[in-house]
Amino acid sequence: MSPRLPPDRVGRFALFFLFFLSGAAALVYQTAWHRLLALFAGSDSMAAALVVGAFLLGLGLGSLIGGLYADRLSRRGALIAFALCEVGIAAFAVLSPWLYHDVIYRELLLLASSRVVMFAVVFVGLLWPTFLMGCSLPCLSKAIVSRIAGSAELISRLYGLNTLGAAIGAFVGGWFLIGTIGFDNAIRVGAALNLVVAAGGLWLARGLDLVGAEIPAPAANRAPAGDAMVWRWSLLVFVSGFLIVALQIVWYRVIGIMLQSNSYGFSLVLSVFLSGDAAGLLAGARTVDRIADPRRFFFLMQGLATALALAGAWFVYLAIGVGLLPWYYVDRDIMTGTTPDVALIVLLVSVVVLPASFIMGFSFPVVQRAVQRDIARLGSRVGFVQLSNIVGNSAGSLVAGLTLLDAIGTAGTLKLIVAIGLGFAVLQLAGPRPARWAFLPAAVLVAGLVLFPGGEAFWRRLHGLADQKAIVAEDRTGVAVLKLADGQSGNLYIQGHTQSMLPFATIHAFLGALGPLIHPTPRRVLVIGSGTGGTPYAAGLNPATERVRVIEIVSPVIATLRDYVDQGGRSGVDRLLTDPRFEVVIADGRHALAMDATRYDVIEADAILPKSAFSGLLNSQEFLREVLAKLTPGGIYVQWAPTERAIETFRSVFRYATLIEPVLLGSNRPITISREGILKLLDEREIDIHLAAARIDRAELRKWFEEKEVVPLNEGEVAPAATANTDYFPRDEYYLNRR
Repeated sequence: MSPRLPPDRVGRFALFFLFFLSGAAALVYQTAWHRLLALFAGSDSMAAALVVGAFLLGLGLGSLIGGLYADRLSRRGALIAFALCEVGIAAFAVLSPWLYHDVIYRELLLLASSRVVMFAVVFVGLLWPTFLMGCSLPCLSKAIVSRIAGSAELISRLYGLNTLGAAIGAFVGGWFLIGTIGFDNAIRVGAALNLVVAAGGLWLARGLDLVGAEIPAPAANRAPAGDAMVWRWSLLVFVSGFLIVALQIVWYRVIGIMLQSNSYGFSLVLSVFLSGDAAGLLAGARTVDRIADPRRFFFLMQGLATALALAGAWFVYLAIGVGLLPWYYVDRDIMTGTTPDVALIVLLVSVVVLPASFIMGFSFPVVQRAVQRDIARLGSRVGFVQLSNIVGNSAGSLVAGLTLLDAIGTAGTLKLIVAIGLGFAVLQLAGPRPARWAFLPAAVLVAGLVLFPGGEAFWRRLHGLADQKAIVAEDRTGVAVLKLADGQSGNLYIQGHTQSMLPFATIHAFLGALGPLIHPTPRRVLVIGSGTGGTPYAAGLNPATERVRVIEIVSPVIATLRDYVDQGGRSGVDRLLTDPRFEVVIADGRHALAMDATRYDVIEADAILPKSAFSGLLNSQEFLREVLAKLTPGGIYVQWAPTERAIETFRSVFRYATLIEPVLLGSNRPITISREGILKLLDEREIDIHLAAARIDRAELRKWFEEKEVVPLNEGEVAPAATANTDYFPRDEYYLNRR
């Protein structure tokens, strides 16, 4: 029979487990709230950086205030405060789907036209839960630590288990919960976890004595230099926090493109990063008391982590070049769930993300060892250091996501991170008797600054290009690569997968031309999604069309097309970019539609594949209702029909719906389709010249109009959908959960 654990050890174990559950709930929330707030903030990477920055800033403020408040409490009082924070988070979570969707999105959307105001709204919307989450660690640290000796180990173990819970929450939330039960129900699962944590915390506070408290040192005996020391460490932690989140931005970009930018990539990278961070925290907790010089060790860890991150990116670049990794990421989706593809993904994230995140996690115990010297200030120092780290995280998200990717691209951002890491490595080497092996990370970082490829070479390699001519463009909104077989023909890759081609594919020409050929007077046309321009170009074929407004969210798509024209390319792209009838706008399609007061005769959506990240925003019932509201009487909405559920969702909104495989037509009035009238228009010289200028295969296009079967779906009444795509549950987007 095993000996019974002492009550203090049982209590600590229970609190560790409760904080583990709290971390899991927090990341379920972050994953779901990130998507719900995209309705208001937008789905581009700039909006994502602002949402993440606002989330982290709220955590930082909670850490600071919670730390200052925790030191005024008894250990029992701190534990009760922690439990009450969990209740507050759960209460907010239950209300959050309504708040973010029905209030912030539906009522305040016009405020999102200003990035500053948008950030303020998101920050205020997240402040309640993130503030309370930030209070958790200082309060629980105060409750669980009874003496300053060994406090760094205890706090690090506590934070490590919380981070491990966060990793599991990110993975389970993003890969199972959301895709199985939707955003709103996943949030309710998180709220239930918070309530379990709160109940457990209150029970422990009432009935379990953790251990006796250490008597604080008299104020006169406390070192006056302690505050200055904490400030110095906080500055270092700020820079470290900046580094790690800037690295996450790079990882999201690289791995996201290699996984073809689906909705599982974000959760995958986040969960692997947090797993490495948690492992580093727990390993550091066991060894921190054996570190003689925390400051120099911290410098070494930052340099080593940056060197490992550089090595991971370099490995991918070189391994694709020599055939150790396949080059076909952009031509075949490897997020399939098959064993070989799973093994490939595990290898990828294990090499790129895991090593650096482990070392960064190891840094936290070192900092706690350096700053925790007074039990009376334990909570405030935990909070202040955590604030510095989180503010650094927030700065890393905002600066890297909004500025660095725009100015110097992914490769340039990585090199800037390398330069900062090299600064840490040099500081470590500047002290007496550095270990010989400590020169290695510095050497790797110097080599990276000199030899790591630039942005165009890096993206060419990751798109399987050797000597083939291509146009590469990148900014904060994404990456676009136009592979050219000759000066006029090629394929366009957007965010890691091919979207369209030159000359324009018949499907895009058919989709673009269908609405303007059916509508009797298609004066105003809106097209969401450009690609190489086939759909919007064909949408302008009718001489009656006065204006075609084109919305594209990935700015480099248009940049590649402009470069293509500058290099002598034509294929209709030149007309698309210069004809005054066409207006090309870089914006989030759903935002642009909601903020546009114009009513359109024809609206077309040819945006992204249904399994791409954020595609649910353009395939939901709510979006289709917004489209319907923007149509003139008799106006026509046109989109392709990628899945049976997309058709079902479409039929649940439009009273009049028709399928001309693979295109759906919807309207607020009966849709009259005259095949003879369409073919007669196609015979007009002006339309033929328009199509010929783009090298569109007119014979094949005409054959489509002659032979495609017209199938009426709704003739006056909507058809209720059993499992529609909605804003709360974009089922098609989470395709792995539908198998």
